[in-house]
Amino acid sequence: MKSFLRYSQNLLSVCLLAVLVTPALTKRVAAQENQPATKSDLANAGDSYVNAVDLLPESTAGVVRIPRLPDFCNAWQQTNLGQMFASKEMQPFIEAQRERAMSYFDTLDRKIGLKAKDLYEIASGEVVFAWMAFPNEKRPFSFCVIADTRGMRKDADAVAKQIDTDLKAGGATREDISVGEETIRVYRTKPKPGQLKVEEIALSWNDDRFVAADREVVIRNLLEAVRDEDVRKAFSKRETYVDAMKQSSDAIAQSKDDAAKVCWEWYAEPFSMGRILREVFEYDRHDDLDIINLLEGQGFGVIEALGGVGAVNGDRFDILHRGVVLTSGKLTKGARMLQPINQPLEPVPAWPTSDCGAFYRIQWDLETAFWSAESLVNAAFGDDLFRPMLEGIRDDPAGPQIDFAKDFIPNLADQILLITDNTTPVSLESDRMLIAVRIINADVVAEVIRKWMEVEPDAEKLDVEEFDVWQVKPGSGTSDDDLDADLAELGFGGDIEDDVEPLLNHWAIAVVRHEEEAYLMFSSHAELLVKMGKRFRSAETGDGLAETKTCETVIEAIKDLGAKEVFLDGVYQPHVSLRARYELLRQGKLKDSDSVLANLIRRFAEDEERINQNDPLKASLLPPFAQIEDYLKGGGVFWNRSESGWDMTGFLLKE
Repeated sequence: MKSFLRYSQNLLSVCLLAVLVTPALTKRVAAQENQPATKSDLANAGDSYVNAVDLLPESTAGVVRIPRLPDFCNAWQQTNLGQMFASKEMQPFIEAQRERAMSYFDTLDRKIGLKAKDLYEIASGEVVFAWMAFPNEKRPFSFCVIADTRGMRKDADAVAKQIDTDLKAGGATREDISVGEETIRVYRTKPKPGQLKVEEIALSWNDDRFVAADREVVIRNLLEAVRDEDVRKAFSKRETYVDAMKQSSDAIAQSKDDAAKVCWEWYAEPFSMGRILREVFEYDRHDDLDIINLLEGQGFGVIEALGGVGAVNGDRFDILHRGVVLTSGKLTKGARMLQPINQPLEPVPAWPTSDCGAFYRIQWDLETAFWSAESLVNAAFGDDLFRPMLEGIRDDPAGPQIDFAKDFIPNLADQILLITDNTTPVSLESDRMLIAVRIINADVVAEVIRKWMEVEPDAEKLDVEEFDVWQVKPGSGTSDDDLDADLAELGFGGDIEDDVEPLLNHWAIAVVRHEEEAYLMFSSHAELLVKMGKRFRSAETGDGLAETKTCETVIEAIKDLGAKEVFLDGVYQPHVSLRARYELLRQGKLKDSDSVLANLIRRFAEDEERINQNDPLKASLLPPFAQIEDYLKGGGVFWNRSESGWDMTGFLLKE
């Protein structure tokens, strides 16, 4: 698998590029706006222009559309995040990232000839990125970019000329193909050492638009759609696309923040797009399990599409996103796990403390989801393993003899809480999380946990008076030989890698009760579990998340956005949530931290030398967190189940 860290760095480069090029674009747009309109400009502004999404073929699997690039950049500059990146404190770091960000985006040059900065120089209106399925075993997808260039023809000509010079200098050959009154430039690039296939880059432009793609036939089809109205809307009339955009746009309009500008739209068909992204990121499976085919075969194809609309720089919301997950048909097989339950929006509990970075609450039919996993697990392993595994745990005389089917699963209620925090002063142990599952019969569940922990060689019972807390440190009580023997009994033998790091280096578990309410709490850090458990058990109030100004403002916004019955809601405090990771990043220690994120990076990273490279992001140039935390405002999220699927809302506040 490709380096997880590399993708994290590339994602940061994406964000930084927008910051780096926005000032130049803003100056260009301002200069344009100060110039009087010419007859040519007025002609180009007529009704003859065809929206880019109406040109896309039926094979389109995913789209990102920016309705007006100049508006997006101007609005972004005025957001808190835009101002943070533009602040003088951030400039040393930003300047150090300029080359990295441009270098990352310039990889577009090797795919479609067009660099990111080219788009900013030529786009006067919409920009559309589209991914299409393609019947080709070696590269079963195609990618194109369409930019509205009305009023920017000279700039488009200059960009095309520079692309021509650059590609020819790299050894590419060019062929000009006439399609009606238009011309398609087709470049065939020189193969790199060890590369067998010849890559193709195609460009075409006129007074209205600039199109770049990785196949000539893609542009040929787009040009045909411009000429022939009967060919248009092969994609944009798709029912799921129309529904996703309408529902999301209507939700944005109902948000009552007129100052916010709709700045981006997106749509994806999950399985088609999943296969494309697997090829884009060159994901290399090390086994025979195809996750996408597995999920599709298990009925998850009921999720037809996802889409949403984002607005930026409103009076109330700095960033607001409203989207949908569209589903259809009956849930079957493993897909029966998809069982969210709408419940009336509840207040944030009093026991999570004010220093929580995030609080999320999920309402889900856990018992149905658990038993629905049987089909998925058995299909993944190609054998009937699920119930025999549970029976083995129940009947093994050397094991805990827990009857999960009888005593544990039926006692799970339908609510899960996820809480994160971090401690100061910042250390490798700062990042912490806690999961609390509401339970029905606390005595029975507590007995299940006791039996499990008493036969767990890595478990230690802590000295806590109020409730039983067990801490587990993997590897502390089991020898490698014992572990290998246990795995062999399960039939895995040598198939298990012995150098895979655990996701958690230690964890703790407990059943905590208060009157008629009880939770099964699981935490990455025993200290966090004890702290939260004591507050819940004693019904302690004061210094709680619910009493913070951030939480009060976020909850008010959630209600105003129409949240009445939801299956997910949450409050996010980025000025708390990000402080430990930010400071560890500055110190070059984030990769070594004792957190799920860091352990994932270490687990999935292929290139350890790259990970251990000394400060590849030059993060030491970042200012202290105290200098930028005022830019980080609270945010919220809520999802609810609807007749067509799920509705999604997320936001960051302006103040």
